[in-house]
Amino acid sequence: MAAAVLVVRPQPGADETVAALEAAGISALVLPLLERRPLAETAAMRANIQALAEYSAVIFVSPAAVEFGMAWVDRYWPQYPAATNWIAVGEGTRNALERWGLKVLAPESDERSEGLLALPELTDVRHEKILIMRGLGGRDLLAETLRARGAQVDILELYERQPVSVTLPAADAIAAVVVSSVAVLEALLASGGSSLRERPVVVPSERVAAAARDAGFTQVLEAEGAGPAATVTVLRQLQPGGTQ
Repeated sequence: MAAAVLVVRPQPGADETVAALEAAGISALVLPLLERRPLAETAAMRANIQALAEYSAVIFVSPAAVEFGMAWVDRYWPQYPAATNWIAVGEGTRNALERWGLKVLAPESDERSEGLLALPELTDVRHEKILIMRGLGGRDLLAETLRARGAQVDILELYERQPVSVTLPAADAIAAVVVSSVAVLEALLASGGSSLRERPVVVPSERVAAAARDAGFTQVLEAEGAGPAATVTVLRQLQPGGTQ
């Protein structure tokens, strides 16, 4: 059997990434190393949702944030606030939000916090209130930069990531690995991923790239975000005729 790209990010992004790779003619395997579990609802969480109309923008950083966050929004808001900008970090998150019937703002290409921060709607945010929906312990660049621009930023953490017990395929069956976060990288190493350090590893940001290099991976390829399209773009470079 020919070597395949191993996608170890959580669901539903894992299946979406594999589908995009296979549509591009790239053989892929899916083996999520983390699962997302909702956090228990608290009074502080309810207060954020009930005050939704006070926010000029609500930012979702992942499809999981949409899954858990919009379930709460739908519970408390039969009609969504009309003046709120609904913002997604990338393709998969945008698609998940649009399934709720929302008009969504998202970066055209750069599916990282850096791409979000370049949106005109987030450039001049002085005196505005912004809500970020994310998982427990997410990246802080977005919130810190928006605060530096003068916004009041609240963070609603909706879910936590838990490792899944798996057996990795043999290294010679793997052509490359797709890692979506530092947490996924740590789970890969905990599952025996040190055997894959000579394989190309695709990461969504410089932060994850630095962690991969520190962990001993020798071929670290940085995509413009964790979305399927960005992953396909990078992995096409590894195919015959691709450019590196």
